[in-house]
Amino acid sequence: MPSASPDRSGRRVEVCCPMKTPLSVGRTWALTLHLLILLCCLGRLNAQHDAPSPEPKSQSLETSQAKRQADNSNSSGSPIEILSDTMGVNFHPYLQKVLHDVRQNWYGLIPEVARPPESRKGRLSIEFAILRNGDIKDLKLVESSGDVQLDRAAWDGITASSPLPPLPMEFGGSSLSLRFRFFYNSDKSPVTGRIQSSKSIVAVSISPPDSLEVPIGGSGIVIVTVMGTTNKAVTWRITGLGCSRSACGKMLGDLYIAPQALPRPASVTLTAIAEADPTASASIAVNLVAAKSTK
Repeated sequence: MPSASPDRSGRRVEVCCPMKTPLSVGRTWALTLHLLILLCCLGRLNAQHDAPSPEPKSQSLETSQAKRQADNSNSSGSPIEILSDTMGVNFHPYLQKVLHDVRQNWYGLIPEVARPPESRKGRLSIEFAILRNGDIKDLKLVESSGDVQLDRAAWDGITASSPLPPLPMEFGGSSLSLRFRFFYNSDKSPVTGRIQSSKSIVAVSISPPDSLEVPIGGSGIVIVTVMGTTNKAVTWRITGLGCSRSACGKMLGDLYIAPQALPRPASVTLTAIAEADPTASASIAVNLVAAKSTK
């Protein structure tokens, strides 16, 4: 409202002071509040921009699993080491199947010298590749146990497992290279050749008991006897360091038929496994020789 005050000449001068209405006060507070909110939001955006982005939980879990898998595969006590690029695929479930198949076949081939009471010890490593369809190729003995019998049983345990399960569909490679370690009667490894006494009464024997010599393309008779059961049937397994499958020959009943080409080394192992008890088996070494000339 206007007020009057005298000036230097004594005259009264009216001065008008504008009065703030409730509406103008509200607009001022609203503007101030908006500015405060804006400053607060800008502060939060800057803080989020400066802070590192958190890793997704699923990706972090996958990374940690892959790291553990790599650590395990590179440890001296691990039975399997992956040699090729995994391309980010978690091979842990697949390698569990491979381990199971190879171990089952290997256990049936462990020689008597590694069983009680002798329980010979040994350690060896074999490298090989698994194709996409599960076939095994390029076997190589990279560390020998120093005992041919122990090395042969491990080698045959791998070849007898072919084909393995196909490689995971998400894997883009053509093959997977592995190094497989075998330990005989060692408590330091999760996979060993320690054999416990069997309560089975089934036994298998082969005649001739030691070895057999067969020329390339020729044949030889192997007599098998199964005791302790009325089921006398056996399943034959033919393996060799220098051959696989039909390249090692074949069995027709008790008749072994040698391959047409001489493998290197020129020997195979015939193993008869009792159908009544797969843990009961017997083996014989077959030395393959060049066919004699008829001239």
